[in-house]
Amino acid sequence: MTVEAPKPPRKKSSTKGTAPASPPADEVQTKAGHTHQAAPDELVTANFKVDAQFKQDLKMFATMHKMSMVDVLRQGFALLKKAKAGQ
Repeated sequence: MTVEAPKPPRKKSSTKGTAPASPPADEVQTKAGHTHQAAPDELVTANFKVDAQFKQDLKMFATMHKMSMVDVLRQGFALLKKAKAGQ
């Protein structure tokens, strides 16, 4: 006696979704030429190296005063700029 087993269900062709749309031509050209200039109020990355102890002190100070490290640097720079302008 022969029994036919049911066929396995078909697998979907893809589960990845659709490909993203290509960016507009003017955006591609801007990135290729590296001519983008940030607006004055736009946040940008500033990379610089400091020694580990300075970073730890800065982070601890910011945490103790419930501030971000960026706010500490901004306020410190503003004070230094004001002091240097008064000389």
